[in-house]
Amino acid sequence: MNILGTEYKLTIDDTLVKQGHDGLCAVYDKHIKIRPLEHMLGEDDSKQAKEKLFNEVLRHEIIHAFFIESGLDGWSRDEVLVDYLAVQFPKLFELFNEQGCLL
Repeated sequence: MNILGTEYKLTIDDTLVKQGHDGLCAVYDKHIKIRPLEHMLGEDDSKQAKEKLFNEVLRHEIIHAFFIESGLDGWSRDEVLVDYLAVQFPKLFELFNEQGCLL
């Protein structure tokens, strides 16, 4: 994927399960890794819930990469901010789209 002119590789990575991570943005490798969908949440959680978390984690890691490629490394380390943007972005997008202010 292209993030501000820099190519990042996206991989679904089983090893993140053992490491206890849902996702990881490897800045120097330009690589985003996400745990497999089936390993999101618990065994009893629905596929829909797992997909929701998977997409949220992917947005989270992409936001890390955007901050880093923008030269805003310090903001990339702010997990609360990155989480907020990852969770709220769909709502922001919907409102911006409704208001016709995306372009």
